[in-house]
Amino acid sequence: MICRKCGTPREGRVGFKTVCESCGAWLHCCLQCRLYNPRAGRCRSSTTDPVRDRDYMNYCEEFQASEGPVREEERGDDARDRFMGLFGSGGD
Repeated sequence: MICRKCGTPREGRVGFKTVCESCGAWLHCCLQCRLYNPRAGRCRSSTTDPVRDRDYMNYCEEFQASEGPVREEERGDDARDRFMGLFGSGGD
């Protein structure tokens, strides 16, 4: 696992309250999870509860440490654009 904030590599198990030794960022959070979908802005698992702050530690038992950081900025509006494309521009 690599810390999403400072890029420091970390090995071993990531517990609920694990923080990066270099910068203090939470490592057990949505933005560090393999199940987090940055484009949709939510978890890919249908059995997890929604998390308000994806950058803060959580108690999700389905957490799977990602190999690299997942950045919120990557999310974009692709899903909204695809949805709106189904109906054309609407105003033309």
